[in-house]
Amino acid sequence: MDKIRASASLPDLEISEETIVKAAGVLQVYANHALSIAREIVIGRNLKLFLQVAFGLWLASYIGSLCNFLTLVYIGVLLSLSVPVLYDKYQHHIDEKLSVTHRIIQTQYRKIDDSLLKKIPLPSSKEKKIQ
Repeated sequence: MDKIRASASLPDLEISEETIVKAAGVLQVYANHALSIAREIVIGRNLKLFLQVAFGLWLASYIGSLCNFLTLVYIGVLLSLSVPVLYDKYQHHIDEKLSVTHRIIQTQYRKIDDSLLKKIPLPSSKEKKIQ
């Protein structure tokens, strides 16, 4: 048994510095983009994005309050394994229903935007006057 292990040598497992530099460059682009989006959310420039993030966090906290972490992981694994198979099988029907739903949501958003959101005054970016 020891002779087999000794004769079957493993190659050196190394990552070149060039590969690390390339990966760091790609990661830097994604990190900077994510940070710029986070800055827009914190400053409040993009109201639509702010509301989407707030709703997503609320939904995540609500779902998280219903069950514990292991249950959420189990549900996530089951969904990640079953949803792609179901989508491949029923892709045409799902795409039709999603396009209809998207149109309905767009019309509802336009109604809300026209009646409520356009009436909210946005803060101006002018500097405050100091007396």
